[in-house]
Amino acid sequence: MTAIIILNWNGYKDTIECLDSLLNCQNDFFIVVVDNGSDNNSVEFIKKHLEEHNTSVDFVKYGDTLNYIPRNHQVIIYPTNRNLGFARGNNEALRMLSKLDISNYLLLNNDTIVEEHFLDKLLSFQETHPQYEVLTPLICFESNRNIIWNAGGKLFCGLRKYYYDNKHRSCVKEHLYKDITFITGCAIFFTASTLRKDGGIFIEDFFFGEEDFNFSLTMKKNKRKMACVVNSLIYHKVGASTAQKFIKGKLYIHYLNRFIDIKRNYSFVFYTLWKYINALYIITLLTKKGCSFTESMTFIKNVISNAKHKNKVTHDDFIKAIENIK
Repeated sequence: MTAIIILNWNGYKDTIECLDSLLNCQNDFFIVVVDNGSDNNSVEFIKKHLEEHNTSVDFVKYGDTLNYIPRNHQVIIYPTNRNLGFARGNNEALRMLSKLDISNYLLLNNDTIVEEHFLDKLLSFQETHPQYEVLTPLICFESNRNIIWNAGGKLFCGLRKYYYDNKHRSCVKEHLYKDITFITGCAIFFTASTLRKDGGIFIEDFFFGEEDFNFSLTMKKNKRKMACVVNSLIYHKVGASTAQKFIKGKLYIHYLNRFIDIKRNYSFVFYTLWKYINALYIITLLTKKGCSFTESMTFIKNVISNAKHKNKVTHDDFIKAIENIK
């Protein structure tokens, strides 16, 4: 049986739509909805909707572990009572399941819609290609289902590039799959062998973002194989989970995360060179978005200075950046 984990934070409408699409699939699975400290009665809305559609629902108290295998298509709601962030929220759900003998897991964004046979395609591929520990489906835009948002990607020189981004689905030439070295946190299917010693899958040093980049970097360094199964298809409401408008605070956290991550995983010489090349890129990006040269220089100086002294980015760092960097 596959355990599917979905994080919800004040997004019950998207979560309900995602659950409805999942419950149309015929495979054996159960779902864990982690409510990450919502303050809009998300849990009540989700529970009511599922019960109205005759779906079995159970609750697990935060900090407890599940001690029984849920029924097929059962939904477990796991309220954390506060926003733990993406990495820890998923990790806590995995640890909650630690007493169960589960072969496969799927972390899935709540703002996705799945095709009926997407999981079947992932399971079939995993059975015939066991050397691949981590898989992703082909992810297209929900707003235009023929256009690819993400087919995995590759890591190179401290950067990442998506495969086939913004291309028509017809351009995918691979018959079944494509080897990848980068996977987005939107949809990660993995075997139990991928779990870390602490029972999670991500490091918890970055409250907002960076978990998928760091995870992919670790997989590549350890020469563990990942693939995009291109005949497994889901759709992503890109922009529903987090606003896509230009917010310097979020951009600051993104680059602070990345600079710290590269500093920790590469040599001092590589990081120094990478740091200054990317500083020029960021200054150019900010000026194109309407920032003055002085504002852009201050922004990148703060990123570089804080990355020098920090090894993690906490919830408090995130809140401070959003409130103070407009």
